[in-house]
Amino acid sequence: MIGHMVPKAICLCCILAAAGFAQAPDDVVFRQKFQGDTGNWTILGQHASMAPSPDSRSLAFTYEVAPKIFSGLVSPAPADFAKMQRMRFHVKTDHATAMAILISEKKPGGGNYSTWFWSPANTWQWVEVTPADFSLNDGPGDPKDTDGKLDLADVEGFGLFDLGSFFAQTPANADFPVMVQVDKGQHTAILDGFEVLSSPPAPPRLSADGIRIGTLDRSFIDWVTLGGMDLKLNAGENPLKAPALEVSYKQAEGQFQVLLRRVAGSEMAKAKRLVFDVASEHDITLMISLEMTKPGGGQGPRFTLPIYPPGGKEVIHVNLDLSDFQGDGKFDPAQWRSLAIADITVAGGGAPDANTIWIGNLAAMKE
Repeated sequence: MIGHMVPKAICLCCILAAAGFAQAPDDVVFRQKFQGDTGNWTILGQHASMAPSPDSRSLAFTYEVAPKIFSGLVSPAPADFAKMQRMRFHVKTDHATAMAILISEKKPGGGNYSTWFWSPANTWQWVEVTPADFSLNDGPGDPKDTDGKLDLADVEGFGLFDLGSFFAQTPANADFPVMVQVDKGQHTAILDGFEVLSSPPAPPRLSADGIRIGTLDRSFIDWVTLGGMDLKLNAGENPLKAPALEVSYKQAEGQFQVLLRRVAGSEMAKAKRLVFDVASEHDITLMISLEMTKPGGGQGPRFTLPIYPPGGKEVIHVNLDLSDFQGDGKFDPAQWRSLAIADITVAGGGAPDANTIWIGNLAAMKE
């Protein structure tokens, strides 16, 4: 649906001036502390500025959220970026919003890759991503990647973007009206402690035939919403008794709040089932939606299947065969692009109500 909503033609060549990157021993490929300066970072786009924060310990990026106004905070990649196994930083935004980390390969021939995360309002969080988190931006205006895979040795730069301006352009869909709530106007994101590391992260806690679709035991939320939902990480004090995504919302007539995450990784071609645990305060109907990549870019075909959490915070283990999802044609996990969850209870005749759900132990399974 919106997997292609990232800047159409981001070229960072213009900022690849010769610059020295301070190197540190061990696994640190690049470290930026922002001690009273902006380092090698610059602004891409319009209606934006950056400056050292008042305490001189971080970088303040001020920008405008509005349709057709796009800007980001970008940096050239250090010489040893090919060693990147983790990229991490502290970030805080002045409003709750979806953010994107973009990696740009050299053009022509290279593509743009991105991963999304949720930034709660006025809350510092530690974001750490790996190459496996990134998927190719395949919108109609995005550059084509000749080999279709992220080549770290060919990365020319990376950047941070607020997705609000892109979500504000989400086209209306009468068949499935999605609630879009964008906090338009001027906003500020504060970036601190940016690092690129060569050491791998801890392996995900999965069974032998499991394939990771994000992990909720990290320190940030790797799901986003277009509006109408409050997203929180819950470390274990929840019905699942395990790390979970806690989602609170008020059901609405005529609109659906959507929980969304991108799906990345070549291993998805082997996926046969989708599994997760879920609990809900009230009886609800959730529509699970899988989107495939569309040749040439744009919104791809969707395949859906409803589930029925019983309420009362009862935990149910969901085990869905991917071949059971209904759509136009057959779902191909090798082309899996995104996973979406929407509460459609009101559309089925239920009365609107406030509700909270908890989702955890999410994975794709090979068998």
